[in-house]
Amino acid sequence: MNFIDSHCHLPNLCHKDALEKILNDARDWGVDRFINIGTSVKENAEAIEVAEKYESVYATVAIYPHEHGGEDVAGLIGQLEEQAKSSEKVVAIGECGIDVSDWKNQRVLEEQIKLFELQVKLSQKLNLPLIIHNRNGDDAVLNVLSCHDGVRGVVHCFDSTWEVAQKILNLGFYISFSGFITYKLREALLEVVKNVPLDKYLIETDSPYLLPEPAKTEAWEAGNRRKNEPKYVRMVGQKVAEVREISLEEVALQTRANTCRLFGLES
Repeated sequence: MNFIDSHCHLPNLCHKDALEKILNDARDWGVDRFINIGTSVKENAEAIEVAEKYESVYATVAIYPHEHGGEDVAGLIGQLEEQAKSSEKVVAIGECGIDVSDWKNQRVLEEQIKLFELQVKLSQKLNLPLIIHNRNGDDAVLNVLSCHDGVRGVVHCFDSTWEVAQKILNLGFYISFSGFITYKLREALLEVVKNVPLDKYLIETDSPYLLPEPAKTEAWEAGNRRKNEPKYVRMVGQKVAEVREISLEEVALQTRANTCRLFGLES
């Protein structure tokens, strides 16, 4: 029974010892593949370097909604395209999308939408799936996606309603569940977990963020405080199994098949 962490942020090769410990610990927990997410030109390059060195790791490239503020957007997209074409280990454009919060250095919404649309078009051009980040941006994300036919991908770390989930699914997208589904404050998400079609969901950690509730004591005792790791994707899978009333093995097999299908990986 093996799992894929469909969305994580791994250390770069400057922190090789920490990286290899994370990968080895994950394998001990039955997690044997990792999709390492890029969010800026620099981090994209680092993600590709890691993917090229480790067979079990894949990379994605993108500009996060608030990265590279003030820079020429067209130029950024050109760099993204070059990075995406530079390695066969690049399997998606993402994470990109909409992020509406009270962070003081964020792009205004109109600029976020423009940046997002350009990355949607790039994913179409390169025939790569899209990994969408959505924080308080349901309407904007849905509006952009509905204007572009033939786009495929996943809304990562899903954190909205079943109504929104249905609209995402109707556009042909997958939904990915993170440690959020283990939090009491996110109990409303369990309706989505229960009802999403079996061939349309993934699991992820978004590590080092969003530590699952059951892992907090263990992480604290290990001196990691609240730092998440890919190994804990198994706990996300366990919560899915509990809610859907199926075995953990069924979750592992289904999410592995779904992840491989979406990202074009060998099963």
